[in-house]
Amino acid sequence: MMFDIIIKSGEIIDGAGKDFYISDIGIKDGIIEKIGDLNGDQAEKVINANGKSITPGFIDMHSHGDETLLIYPKMESKIMQGITTIVGGQCGISPAPIDKYWPFKYYEIDILDEIEPYVYSAGDMFLLENIKDKLKEAYNLDVDWKTFGDFLNKVEEKGISANYVPLVGHGQIRAQVMGKDYKRFATDEEIEKMKEYIKEAMESGAYGMSVGLDYVPGAYSSFEELLEVSKELKKYEGIYAAHWRKTGLRVGTPKKQKKIDGIIETLEIGKQLDIQVQLSHLTSGFEVFPSKNDFMMKSAAKATLQVIDEYLKDGVKVAFDVIPNIVGGIIIVPNLSAVFSPWIKQSGSLNQFINNLKALDYREQLIDIINSGKYYHINPVVLPDWDEFVTIIESTNKNYINKTMSEIAKINKKSSVEMIFDLLIEDPQAKIYAITQNMNMEIVKEFLRHPQATLCTDTFAFDIKGTWNSADENSGFFPAPNTYCAMIKYIKELGMERIEDTIRKATGKAAEVLGFTDRGLIMEGYKADILVIDMENLETNENYIESRVFPEGIEYVLVNGKVVIDKGKHTGKLAGKVIRKKGNVNNFV
Repeated sequence: MMFDIIIKSGEIIDGAGKDFYISDIGIKDGIIEKIGDLNGDQAEKVINANGKSITPGFIDMHSHGDETLLIYPKMESKIMQGITTIVGGQCGISPAPIDKYWPFKYYEIDILDEIEPYVYSAGDMFLLENIKDKLKEAYNLDVDWKTFGDFLNKVEEKGISANYVPLVGHGQIRAQVMGKDYKRFATDEEIEKMKEYIKEAMESGAYGMSVGLDYVPGAYSSFEELLEVSKELKKYEGIYAAHWRKTGLRVGTPKKQKKIDGIIETLEIGKQLDIQVQLSHLTSGFEVFPSKNDFMMKSAAKATLQVIDEYLKDGVKVAFDVIPNIVGGIIIVPNLSAVFSPWIKQSGSLNQFINNLKALDYREQLIDIINSGKYYHINPVVLPDWDEFVTIIESTNKNYINKTMSEIAKINKKSSVEMIFDLLIEDPQAKIYAITQNMNMEIVKEFLRHPQATLCTDTFAFDIKGTWNSADENSGFFPAPNTYCAMIKYIKELGMERIEDTIRKATGKAAEVLGFTDRGLIMEGYKADILVIDMENLETNENYIESRVFPEGIEYVLVNGKVVIDKGKHTGKLAGKVIRKKGNVNNFV
């Protein structure tokens, strides 16, 4: 038989959790046509996988890649780590619908100061007409779509390298309906308008809806609003994906929330409507103090899972995704000085800011601001032991390297806030490793062991640089390392006892949650989303100073039967598909 591609003699890990076996795979017209001995068959391309692992492509269950697909259609940061499918539109924000307002999305932060100048926090929402020209100038992005269907059509026309499962964002819709008058509960009339947007999205192929309840404008929605708009999902068997209430709005000192209540709110949506819910980038539902206690952190994770398990026993359809690190999803700020970017901006330069810090009254003013909880990013009120989550990883003072700010402050017999300013004066170029939430690896490991766990990156689709030009400056952002190596870190450092179970969480389990019947497994008749991995030489290349590094060991990536990565190099092929949910309202009522 003549195939398009034959992958020969690899160790097949099928994504279903079965023991691996050695065999050949024949691919034709984008489908796994045959698994078996293909020694007598021919193909246009033969891949020798002897000594290598063949797995399904990884599924990124919580991605913001859809926001940048039209800027980076080759999706290098996803595809180079073996991700062949992303689930986009997360945290309540999707690229569409958009006919009035552009909610803040983060990848565009470098241009926002030119639209609405700010010191401490970028604006939450912009009139579309005020930002369109700048998006075109900075990213060559033409925002010429309005409806959800329009956007999906545009993505299909341009082409993408990996598959895209679309969710529509509740916050995106709320912005179009309520505009800047969002700091209140929605009226019945506004809720009905939101449901019209959801209906259009679902009938265009959305898999469901996401919410972002720590962000504007979703943070101001009531449970009743969320329940009512989610009734539209029920008609289409849609998924409700929730960035649940855990921190509150990330400005100053937000009102303290009981994090477990945010998880329960999401579970109640699933229970009352009998729809699938997905808890986004799960973290502990309980505060732990002091945070460095591994036993207590693990116990908090177990207590969180106990709540989820109770709803599972009641028949609620719930799964969750986990970021395989503890530094958050989208960004890192490796430069210590960048933490104080508002004051650098006010000072006019980093050098002037450092000079200002030498003035005792100026420094005391900053210490008062920080200790009073007015600045979210270093906030002793929100996180009393923040100084234990900031580690110096590069400094001219070698005695400080690999020590936390808490340890350095104790050595010098000063408060941590005073010490951080002393360190800035001594070494403005010092590099840090910072954890922004009450997390450690014990929590991550505990969550990943749960049978309903899946994997996510919580990041954009970028090339090797990304959109943040200021990443090369003292006050800039860098993509979080999981932008490039989350799935590799999971396999190398956080996997299950059996490699077959490790791969299943990143492939078959995610496909099961999404309801796929033709992707996520190495099986005859399935779409050929396939990886050839050199497990012996698999490396994350994870770097917290210069994060923009591709991993090693993903030798081949096939998307819909096309070779997108060939011997570790991107071929430029745009083989991905927009995976639209099939059926319409009439199929489910």
